[in-house]
Amino acid sequence: MMRIINYFTQNKSLNHTILFFILFLGITSYQKIPKELFPEIALDKIAITGVYAGASAENLDKMAVRDIEDELGNIQGIDKIETVIKPGTFTILLSLTEDADKTDALNKAKDAIARSRQYLPTDMIEPTAQILNHVRPLLSLSLSSSLLSSGELIETAKEIKSKIARNPYVSEVKIYGDADQEVSVQFNEESLRAYGLDASTVIAAVSQLSYIYPIGDIKQNGNYIFLSTVNGKADVKEWESSLIKVGDKQLRLGDVASVQIMYPQNTTLSTFNGRKNITLLISKGEQGNAIEIAKELRAYAKDDLSKEYPNMYFDVYQDTSKPVKDRLNTVISNLMFGLILVFVSMALMINLRIASVVTLGIPSAFAVGIIFIYYTGYSINIISLLGGLIVIGIVVDDAVVVAENIQRLLNEGMEPKKAVIEGTKEMLLPVTLATLTTVVAFLPLFMLTGEIKNFIILIPIAVIMILIGSLVESFLFLPLHAQELLIKQNNFMNWEPLQDAYERLLHKVIRYKKVFLFTFVVLIPILTLFVAKMLNFQFFPSFDGNYLYITGKTTVDTTLEDTQKIAKVLEEHVLANKDVYALKATSTVVGSRRALSGDNEAGDNMFYITLELFDMEPQNFIDAYLNPLLTFSFEFNDPEKIRKDHTYDLAQKLQKEIEPLMQKYKLDELGVMEDKPGLIKTDIQINFAGKKSEAIAEAMQKVEAKLSSIPHVRDASNNAQLGKMEYKLRINSYGEQLGLSEGMIAQTLSGYFLDSRKAMTFGDNGVMEIRTKAFNKDSEDALLNFMIPTPEGSFVKLTDVVNIEKNRAYEKIEKRDGNAVKSVFANIDKKQTTAVEVLKEIKPLLEEAKAQGVRVSLLGEDEKNNQFKNDILRALVIALFLILITLLFIFPKISSVLMVMSVIPFSMLGALLGHLFLGVNLSMTSIIGMLGLAGVVINDGIIMLDFLHGTRDVEAFYTRAKLRLRPILITSITTFLGLFTLIFYATGQAVILQPIAISIGFGLLWGTALNLVYLPALYAVVNKINPSRDEG
Repeated sequence: MMRIINYFTQNKSLNHTILFFILFLGITSYQKIPKELFPEIALDKIAITGVYAGASAENLDKMAVRDIEDELGNIQGIDKIETVIKPGTFTILLSLTEDADKTDALNKAKDAIARSRQYLPTDMIEPTAQILNHVRPLLSLSLSSSLLSSGELIETAKEIKSKIARNPYVSEVKIYGDADQEVSVQFNEESLRAYGLDASTVIAAVSQLSYIYPIGDIKQNGNYIFLSTVNGKADVKEWESSLIKVGDKQLRLGDVASVQIMYPQNTTLSTFNGRKNITLLISKGEQGNAIEIAKELRAYAKDDLSKEYPNMYFDVYQDTSKPVKDRLNTVISNLMFGLILVFVSMALMINLRIASVVTLGIPSAFAVGIIFIYYTGYSINIISLLGGLIVIGIVVDDAVVVAENIQRLLNEGMEPKKAVIEGTKEMLLPVTLATLTTVVAFLPLFMLTGEIKNFIILIPIAVIMILIGSLVESFLFLPLHAQELLIKQNNFMNWEPLQDAYERLLHKVIRYKKVFLFTFVVLIPILTLFVAKMLNFQFFPSFDGNYLYITGKTTVDTTLEDTQKIAKVLEEHVLANKDVYALKATSTVVGSRRALSGDNEAGDNMFYITLELFDMEPQNFIDAYLNPLLTFSFEFNDPEKIRKDHTYDLAQKLQKEIEPLMQKYKLDELGVMEDKPGLIKTDIQINFAGKKSEAIAEAMQKVEAKLSSIPHVRDASNNAQLGKMEYKLRINSYGEQLGLSEGMIAQTLSGYFLDSRKAMTFGDNGVMEIRTKAFNKDSEDALLNFMIPTPEGSFVKLTDVVNIEKNRAYEKIEKRDGNAVKSVFANIDKKQTTAVEVLKEIKPLLEEAKAQGVRVSLLGEDEKNNQFKNDILRALVIALFLILITLLFIFPKISSVLMVMSVIPFSMLGALLGHLFLGVNLSMTSIIGMLGLAGVVINDGIIMLDFLHGTRDVEAFYTRAKLRLRPILITSITTFLGLFTLIFYATGQAVILQPIAISIGFGLLWGTALNLVYLPALYAVVNKINPSRDEG
């Protein structure tokens, strides 16, 4: 290794060229690397969807879903199977294990569907399976016009959708308010009866009026001919004039039905700022820079689309690239400020030249990290950048130790070139191994599993790669910088008074070393447990975002239009108070929503209002002045930053204001939601399963009522809500006497009351469905008074030949691994309580339910807590073993290694006190910070014990310990200052990783005291170093 260092020090041109190449590659990688707010955390999943119009959820489960689930259960690589069944449709979601081959799993899922095909209804289209693509919502584009009709607006939206979809980085464009034209044939029941016909026979004739498939071809020599039809009729008049033959009767379709070529009723309706519109939801794929793509799309809407479609208005909203840009700029400015603090502290504590040499190397270390992230397919996001912010103070330690050692040799009179080589050589092993201890502390984080791993993995990647870059810089590039810049000079700061004070403290500690150690070893663990008891635990810290969401659900029989009226009232209320909420824009979707449980669902009785808020006003001098300065934006009075309240405060305020509307409009559900990182859909989720449905219902009712009564718990709801009324027809004895059967009655009624596709035809804009139904299909009276044809050719009233059983089943059936589950959900105010505390309060009710034979399982935050606990314990054990092995390279005696490692558990008190001091709850990221602290805090212990090692004389002991004061304080202070902004000035989504910085920063401060006082005392006891007689 020293030959390489010598070579790079002597060959200046090669050294500088490689350095500039790394910096160039780092800059270009940063420009090309995808940028987003958070990394993709979802595991690979396969979705199986099936449709069978008219079937209830219960019947669909019996006739299709159970058979498919049984076949899927035999496939390896599936972690869990989640099923949602609604009337007429079902979705089975397969979550794959981390080692599963998703393509192989998809093929096996398709095989499973094919094997179950024999058990499915013969007229049911075979369910489809596909791998869920990871899409990232980028922005929404609102299209509206006062001059275009609804149909013209829809067709224009489709044109624009196809144009935007050509962008290689756009993965999906979804239209809200979309519909396809169709040919609607509505039968007149009285006319059919007058002709002595029923709908089923006429439907068979209608299905023959259009044929869209090729007929064949003629390959005559010199005359190649394709054969096809004209694909149905050109317009309504032609359709109604069509002659059809039914049995021995011939008539025109218009004699028994009316025909319309129309856009059907939309399944979703949308508005923007109270104005009806069609919305394009544009998402990007894994590649591409969100900021640049959004900028390009904004320019396209403003310049190109506005000119091409002058009769339309285009508005871009919910642009996720803006918070990406803002947060990345904030983190980058914090990085710059941390770098400035580190530079100033080194200049003051050592000298300006060493500060310059060390600071020059930091960009190359970060460049190595960026290059690795880019070429391994990851992205630049708030997690990876905060990983860099966490390590900025640590990364200078290597360079400081090497540079200061070179400076020491220069001050002793050594020739510069020799001082560089010797100074670097002396530090090669200790610095490398000290860095490795930090690396191996973060390394086990790769062993975390599931979505937690995907969310946090960029922390160890960024830290480890930047630390490796730091090692490269310290031993290849820094020696040459030191040779060119360092000269013989004294330190800026006089350390002697501080060193003398430290020596006096050591004298007192060593005099009473056994008493000190005994008191220390007993008191610190007790104090650690006491502080830990004072702190609450939550899986993720709360953070301030830019969005609030109102999600609502009306009674199950509410029409789409009536649901829109209710949503409009809520939207108008918010718009009337736009200044109170610092409202930037609102968008409403009726017909689909994200429920309080966090699941997406669709239905005419659902609505979802998104409130886009202005940014928070600057919270501190860093936000107000340093961020605009260090990002070169110079926006000291940004008009977008006017909001005074945090989103969680505004959410509570809005919830209280809209609660009266829930009673007024008799809503089943109404709540206000905030942004969450994505790992947890809802804070509390309790699943109930078993065969005793009454016991389950009773348990759910009690738990939901208890949750609603607990302070700071909100949005308590459940998924066991009743759906639409179902009429079950049972043929009676009179009907049987007339020769009727259940099948005959069902086939007749389906022709009138089942709105379904009977054939296909072509229109101006492509393929259209031909759908049939009765003119008065949606009338209950029409059903009850329906006249059923008998085999004899007469007609009889439906209610005379069938008995009607009325039943209201559950709105949907949710299953987990084939077992039906019912769930209770709730969210909490994380500023006031935690999920752990709430679950403690309802624990007696859960135990009571279990005693009654109900299977109870906890999901939500509790499920993630348990998963994380198991993973992190394994990671901790592995980290400690790796640190132990690394230290044995430096200290051959196990006793010396254990002395250094004993600092780790004691340092946790500092991390806990930091959380207590700042009023921050413990969280998942706090524990990750403590794991990283284990590798960081022992670096100072290595510095101390490496100098004390082999010492037996008490005076030499004091002298050597005193010499280690300066490097230990310098490395600790630079590390803490690098974390300074994240510890004290974290805003927005950066709050998520603030606990990591608190754990490392405050843990290191306390660890510094341990390494300076506790470790020398322990060394003195183990090696029997006693104070001199003068002291005794």
